[in-house]
Amino acid sequence: MWARKRFDLSWLDIGYGLLQCARIGSVEPSYISQSWKDSRHAFSCLSVRTGFDLLLQTLALPAGSEVIVSALTIEGMLTIIEKHGLVAVPVDLDPSTLAPKPEQIECLITERTKLVLVAHLFGSTIDLQPIAEVTERHQLILVEDCAQHFDGMPEGKQDAADISMYSFGPIKTATALGGAVFSVAQKELALQLETLEKQYPKRSRFFFFKRLLKYSFLKFISYKLTFAIFVGTLKVFGKDYNKLLKKSTRGFSGPDFFKLIRRRPSSPLVVLLSRKLRRFNGQSLQLQRELGDYLCEQLQHHSGHRIAGDAAPANHFWVFPVQVGDANKVQLHLRSVGFDADQSGSMVVVQPATDSEVPYPEAAQSILDNSLFLPLYKPMTRSTMDKLAAAVREGDCRQETTPNPVDACAHTVPESLARDT
Repeated sequence: MWARKRFDLSWLDIGYGLLQCARIGSVEPSYISQSWKDSRHAFSCLSVRTGFDLLLQTLALPAGSEVIVSALTIEGMLTIIEKHGLVAVPVDLDPSTLAPKPEQIECLITERTKLVLVAHLFGSTIDLQPIAEVTERHQLILVEDCAQHFDGMPEGKQDAADISMYSFGPIKTATALGGAVFSVAQKELALQLETLEKQYPKRSRFFFFKRLLKYSFLKFISYKLTFAIFVGTLKVFGKDYNKLLKKSTRGFSGPDFFKLIRRRPSSPLVVLLSRKLRRFNGQSLQLQRELGDYLCEQLQHHSGHRIAGDAAPANHFWVFPVQVGDANKVQLHLRSVGFDADQSGSMVVVQPATDSEVPYPEAAQSILDNSLFLPLYKPMTRSTMDKLAAAVREGDCRQETTPNPVDACAHTVPESLARDT
């Protein structure tokens, strides 16, 4: 069975990380910045959530200030906004680009609006320039969340935002099992973030050592044969492998969220991330992009399936969201023919405040409700994509309703193909 995700972490990376755990000496997060290439100022920390929390501490916005947020995000970002006494205002997304429209952002701006947080979702790229023109006109801070969209260092290619946030957590591209880099336009703000971050205690080397061992195991079971054995074994014992995997890859699980994120990265993590950045060449992403484009073609042209973000300026398909009639049933069918898929993951829809007149983000809700995230990564081939697309078509044809019943059901999977997993 093809696992839903393959960690972008080699066995050589793991060995290098373990070696760093045994080395004596302390390395500061600023060491990462020496490997970062951008026209702006680099700031490094434990995670995007750590850095975003530091940013709001530094800005010290008045209580009740509004933060316009892409309507799909992770819950931790909303927790941080609420912690600082701010109000998250969702701006809906265009399903074809996964971007908020500039005119929608402008309609949401009030005298209490201080910051706009826009996320590049699922590996797609947003054209920030039209949004930056709106925020500049209203003198607002523009922050872009690039946690799901790292395809190389910025190097001045897109610096429309005041702050750009990049994540290197466990399931991210170029992962070092943690760490984040912020590109900050104002040098003074970057220095303030660094000064505040230095007050945090460091995570221990032993913590990172255990993390490396855990992800070594998860990497081992992510291979096709071992993953099938892992899923089958848990099934025998009546365990849900899906819940176990989600719990295992959660970045900050525990009762005190802010105690967990208000930490400094350990020295081994810092050195490993710096190495990953220096050695990053994007070759695997190019193959992933080509596979994603090919899968889009198979699903859209042959069965009329919609792919969220299919009209984005660029997309390297960090995850592949296909819209189906019944995500749960199609997911079960895919598993039966050898493909693990996921539904919402850790994403949530940002809810408008109960007493506000902000429209509910219906498009974002529809994307989350109807999307199934398919496996797509380097070991797969076009032949694998053919089988995956055929399995999606067959699974969707089994629903009582489908987005395009005539087209979608015109292509079924032969028995021999269903067995070829």
